[in-house]
Amino acid sequence: MDTDSAETCGKCDKTLKSEHKVISCFTCKQFFHSQCQGVSDAKYEFISNQDDNSGIVWFCKACKRTTSGMFQHIANLEIRLSTIETERQKEKHEMSVLQNLVNALNKRLISLEESVGHIQENEESNGEQLDTIKDAVTCMLREVPQTTCIEARFESIEHSLKQVSSLPSMESRSISLENISTIEVANELDDRQQRKGNLILHNVPETESQGEDEVIVSSILTHILGKEFHIPNEDERVRIYRLGRRVTGRTRSIKCHLKSEDLCEQISIQSRKLTQSHQFCQVVLQPDLTFRQRTHIKQLVKEKKRRNSLARDNNDEADWIIRDSKLYRKRDIYV
Repeated sequence: MDTDSAETCGKCDKTLKSEHKVISCFTCKQFFHSQCQGVSDAKYEFISNQDDNSGIVWFCKACKRTTSGMFQHIANLEIRLSTIETERQKEKHEMSVLQNLVNALNKRLISLEESVGHIQENEESNGEQLDTIKDAVTCMLREVPQTTCIEARFESIEHSLKQVSSLPSMESRSISLENISTIEVANELDDRQQRKGNLILHNVPETESQGEDEVIVSSILTHILGKEFHIPNEDERVRIYRLGRRVTGRTRSIKCHLKSEDLCEQISIQSRKLTQSHQFCQVVLQPDLTFRQRTHIKQLVKEKKRRNSLARDNNDEADWIIRDSKLYRKRDIYV
């Protein structure tokens, strides 16, 4: 870095001589006396001994102020780019998993269609049995409540198909697959999984604040569990909120979100205690169902009324009931 030219120090403006300790700025390319820039002798010796490929450079005080922010910005950009690349790889993996899921579902649906076609051509079955299988195939997501395992769901349908194929020949009726989308299957199962930690409380009187709602729901859950339970609950990460906008004369339901699915199931099982409580007997506790599940329940209720009405018209016992999202006759359950 020494020079015999007529260069002057960028700080003191004095001529630089060969016996002076001279250092050059990487950015502005000016030369300086090392003392004018506050560079110690040890640091000067270290910098002077580096070659051009070492990657070690020196900045004068003026350039250091302007470049420090730039280098920090570059460092932040590199971190951000690394984060984006990580997220991209994660999303790429998730898309690959989803594509594999869709492909598997398509293969299983094709297999089911072939099985159904075989039954149509070669087997005749009892009408009521075929209705059950038709519901299982066309309403894949509704007949088995709270199913989150796709493999188990298809195994259940295939098992039902095998049972039908072994029945003796009777009245022949058609079975069809009606607009089942594999993407809808995946979305429905994901929606059900997300709702498994939720409970819906109906007929809880309206209050004036969130805090009052929390006190009432705390009392209800305490009564069900038989032990103190407070909301907000940091351990269980419980939160509640009213569904919909406040309307005069109408009581809004309350959604209770519990991170623990085991706690949610425990509360659901013991919720029958509410009917024995004078204070909370009007409160109804239900799982958080998807739109498909709610639609299916409404259809079951309508069909139950129709069958019971038909039974009464025929002087038969109106004993059709709903259990596990299916219709049964009491006489068949309690035999």
